[in-house]
Amino acid sequence: MLNFIHEYSLIIIQNLLINIIQLSVSKKRINCDLGECLTPNPDQRIMPLIDMANIACGGHAGDDESMIKTIKLAKQNNVKIGVHPSYADKDNFGRTSHALSDNKLFDLIYTQVSHFQKLCFENDTKLEYIKPHGALYHGMMEKPLVLDAICRVIKAVDENLKLVVQAGVKNFGNNQNVTFLYEVFADRGYHDMQIIARGNKGAVLDNANAIIKQYQYFLDEESYKIDTICFHSDNSASVEALTRLKNA
Repeated sequence: MLNFIHEYSLIIIQNLLINIIQLSVSKKRINCDLGECLTPNPDQRIMPLIDMANIACGGHAGDDESMIKTIKLAKQNNVKIGVHPSYADKDNFGRTSHALSDNKLFDLIYTQVSHFQKLCFENDTKLEYIKPHGALYHGMMEKPLVLDAICRVIKAVDENLKLVVQAGVKNFGNNQNVTFLYEVFADRGYHDMQIIARGNKGAVLDNANAIIKQYQYFLDEESYKIDTICFHSDNSASVEALTRLKNA
């Protein structure tokens, strides 16, 4: 009888360990754009709730002071650090595309990423990945020239850096020797797994309940590879949804 109980207990423990491993492997990490010098600044509130921080590095927002402050905050909360480069477009928050030559585009991104990496080193932490911002992100998904420039920057700075890209895009970047992290947005509207462009109806979800519902949908979604789910810090409904989810 005692042997049976012992064996049964071992089976239960083994099953629990398997479940824990499966959960850790399948976890879809939460990422958020931070260090964007918003007023009021949500970074202190959000950082403990997320897994990955995409930190603005001077293109659309941010300066050395904000970068260092946000890097330190991420480090304190054991959050993975990513750099969030953009076109030099603070007036339009990086949402306007710029026609640049291959070399100028490379230089623009390289300057932001390499400087940010230097700040990480100086603060005894590690840059893990790149997530382009705004028009640069969409350009990466639509134009091979932009994707190629970003991948060349990765190879020049640190070939182990990962690149956050949009999930659900067929045949994307098949010829690039870079590790992708596939992303969806909890607070953006979708049509057939494609993001609805800003300015169109339904492009941005502004209701916390709707954002939570979409987040839960993406947690269960298995048709597409999804590594991470984004909540935007400049969307108050998104911040509310994230807070409710993490404090539930």
